[in-house]
Amino acid sequence: FCAQGATLGLSVLPNCPRFSHLSLRRLLPRSLLDGIHSHRKIYSPNYMTRLNTSIPSFLLATPLLWALLGCSPQSDSKAPPDAKTAAAPAPIAVTSASTAPATVPATAATSDPGEKLQHYIECFNKLDTRPHESIRRYASWVKNMQNGPTGTEKVVYGVYGTDPETTEQCRAKFDTAAKQLPAMPALDEAGAGYITALAALDKQVTEADAYYGRDNYKDDNFARGKSLHAPLVASFTAFERASEKFSHALDIENDKVQAARLAAIEKKEGRSFSFFHMALMAQAKGLVNVLTEESFDVAVAQAKLSAFEALADESIAYAQANKNTDSGSSIHWSFFQSAIENYRKASKERFRRVRDKVPYSNGDRLTFKSNAGWMVEGSPDKLIRVYNELVEASNR
Repeated sequence: FCAQGATLGLSVLPNCPRFSHLSLRRLLPRSLLDGIHSHRKIYSPNYMTRLNTSIPSFLLATPLLWALLGCSPQSDSKAPPDAKTAAAPAPIAVTSASTAPATVPATAATSDPGEKLQHYIECFNKLDTRPHESIRRYASWVKNMQNGPTGTEKVVYGVYGTDPETTEQCRAKFDTAAKQLPAMPALDEAGAGYITALAALDKQVTEADAYYGRDNYKDDNFARGKSLHAPLVASFTAFERASEKFSHALDIENDKVQAARLAAIEKKEGRSFSFFHMALMAQAKGLVNVLTEESFDVAVAQAKLSAFEALADESIAYAQANKNTDSGSSIHWSFFQSAIENYRKASKERFRRVRDKVPYSNGDRLTFKSNAGWMVEGSPDKLIRVYNELVEASNR
């Protein structure tokens, strides 16, 4: 099992990979948005398209921003994310990310693919949640995201500030990763685009945060707030696209590395603690991608849930039989096993809600409206929160 002291970057042990977070911001059930935003709601036909591909995604692709804007991306549901063209507000001047070089410079350091991925994963886990929270914060009080604030709002929350300093630190890490071997052109290009879009969002959010945080709208009757709206929303839109594209590319490469390592571990060690650790995380990821859809094939979900439970039970039996070993007595394995049980329970709650067609109550709807959906039993929000806690336990 992974030794204590590993960071969100490289693992202490080479066979203990890091697992990326799912981000809660994309999981507010779409059927509840009508109660939050008064504008017309048209959803993209390829909601969660990437979850239906042969390679599951660790980022669930609900187009929340499109819903908030009252428009829908125009795309072919079978097209890859980087081929999607989406209707959006007129963009502000955002510098396009340069395409990753077709060939890696001869001076690039040779690297294990997992090592390269850790640069990206570490930064993604640090950076991605806050911008989406900021988007939702702004949309919670601006009732018409197409037109912007009117100046008559009774409640003005502003935005949540982001972290430009960490963005710039991660830009350097992304530059380093892009030069490392093996070459991953799609991922490297998506990473460059992600950082560029995030930096543009940081700039807009920082200005808006200062304006609203200082209550300056009380002095100019929202004049500056109204002029800030269009570029702010354009930066939101560009970031949403870049985040989805990057998460998809990262997931593809991450799955390749994890599958190869899992096979190597089983061949070398058999079904050991390391094997169960990695296998459980892989199955948890596949299961959460199914269960967090608004509706899903119950038979498919049941099969995945049963397989996960069988593997979890096998790992418990193995841990009990090997409890006197260093790994078996490790507190890290204890934390991980506890998180697995919490995830198992949350998964079954979500499965039962959809299988039994249990509707959300009025109280549940109010909870979603206050961005506290993780408190609702059987909701995608709660399952994602518990999955992220599992990721934290795995990364200890």
